[in-house]
Amino acid sequence: MRVRPGALATAIVLALAGCAGPASGSPRTPATAPAPAPSREPAEAAGGACQLMSFDQVAAALAVDFGAAGAGNTGDTYTCVLRKVESALPDLSLTVSPTLADPAVFSASVAPKGSVSIGDLGKVGYSRTVPAAAGAGPGAEVGWLSSNQRLMILRYRTAPDTPPGDVTALVPKLVDLAKKVDQASA
Repeated sequence: MRVRPGALATAIVLALAGCAGPASGSPRTPATAPAPAPSREPAEAAGGACQLMSFDQVAAALAVDFGAAGAGNTGDTYTCVLRKVESALPDLSLTVSPTLADPAVFSASVAPKGSVSIGDLGKVGYSRTVPAAAGAGPGAEVGWLSSNQRLMILRYRTAPDTPPGDVTALVPKLVDLAKKVDQASA
């Protein structure tokens, strides 16, 4: 039997290549390199109104661990939205805008009808629950006139299937968070 030199070389290369990995059909196990630890940028790194609150501060106040932050502005109005990485809701938004309003104008024109007045937040403030809307469950909102003449609104929106009672229980926690945000803005 005669073997051609080219065929012999090809057979050797194929045999060696086959020996380098597991046999066809056998389970393959991944390399055991440790997975990198998850990390996230601080919320404040997004800029804008996000500079006034941190993920840790929000988690401590609301017992919700957000992982993504986005900021924007239009003119002198700055915004921040915190949300979970894996879902769009719940989310937490903060809007900050300079204003010339005084407490009387704020109470008469800015605070929504049916809201509850908050006397120890900025110059004057309010809280309220917000009914469910298209694509979102009920929410809670805290608005106030800061001591440095800023109109500030902190709003929490829930997933569509959230019971309204959960939001009502969240309002005092949102008010406490608003007080911390107000201190950071001073």
